[in-house]
Amino acid sequence: MAEQVRIARLWDVDSPRVTRRTMLGSMAFFALAACAVGPAPTSSGGASGTAKATNLRDEPKLNFYNWTDYIAPETLPGFQQLSGIEVTYDNFSTNDEMEAKIASGQAGYDLVVPSDNFLRRFLRSGLLQPLDHDAIPNLANLEQRFVEAEYDAGNRYSVPWAWGTTGLAYSKSQIGGEVTGFDAYDLPNAQGRSSILDEARDGMAIGLLKLGHDPNTTDAKQIDDAANFLLSLKKKLGQITSDVIEPLTSGQVRLAQAYSGDAFQARETSEDVGYAIPVEGGLSYVDLLVIPKDAPHAGNAHRFIDYVLGAEVGAALSNAVRYGSPNAAAKPLIDKDLLNDPLVYPSDEQLKKLPFTKDLGGDVEALYADAWTKVKTG
Repeated sequence: MAEQVRIARLWDVDSPRVTRRTMLGSMAFFALAACAVGPAPTSSGGASGTAKATNLRDEPKLNFYNWTDYIAPETLPGFQQLSGIEVTYDNFSTNDEMEAKIASGQAGYDLVVPSDNFLRRFLRSGLLQPLDHDAIPNLANLEQRFVEAEYDAGNRYSVPWAWGTTGLAYSKSQIGGEVTGFDAYDLPNAQGRSSILDEARDGMAIGLLKLGHDPNTTDAKQIDDAANFLLSLKKKLGQITSDVIEPLTSGQVRLAQAYSGDAFQARETSEDVGYAIPVEGGLSYVDLLVIPKDAPHAGNAHRFIDYVLGAEVGAALSNAVRYGSPNAAAKPLIDKDLLNDPLVYPSDEQLKKLPFTKDLGGDVEALYADAWTKVKTG
């Protein structure tokens, strides 16, 4: 019962992530709570990383670890009704938090949702098992750019959940000036009422872009210069956090570096929330469904991946979370205002200034991690 209550609170109708559109699915709230009943995940019974999902005989359970507020209300209840599989659903707020738990080897999760740059770290550490494409026929629904993407060409280990950009979300009525780039942090009304993302590569990108550097630079001096810039910026901030929706809609925060989907969900709750792709640029990212190498129910994980890649389920997910969809088959069913919004689906010209984070290798990633620690603790 305690687990029921915990999951139910994720979908409290007062939450800004439950948009007016998804209020129609309020009955799914109760089904979601029900599908989470069960023991905490364990790592026993893990499948071999080379096992074919079609040969696995899983118990009817799935342990799913996803970002906070990043799912449609009907996704899990719909999967349970279709499959009879009971879902335990837990949330994290940062890639670092999620990585630490998966790397421990004791988490017992069947599906997790890292960002694309963390996928490469997982692969270097041998934390994932390859996907059985025969068990995921709906892979055919993906847009080609997500099949050919450099981070996992051919979707050997991952399937995209949603994609978006990093930019600036703000209160149109309270910011007291135009928001077009990172100079907005200098606005008087933003002082002490602004934030940047609590992710090393995303946060460091502000400093790098503001100084005219590539956000994927491997230059140690440029990375250090960006950290020093952020230390100066930190004096003007209210906080460093990846949870921005409630602070934005409540007026606690007037300017926030934000993931685009979070900004758009906040905008669904409050028309006062705006979003800008900075003139200096930003980053594109993809959050990905992956199966840990020790997943106890890998076969069920494949079934869920195929389910989410269905056209109707994919469209409902995009409509709820307000992120770009990688699912070509879902596009005709996605809300037209979302599909036609250039901030959600930027032009090809804008995308040139919104690169994906590149795999820079362990040594360079360590430079970013050390610089970010300097920013957070300095």
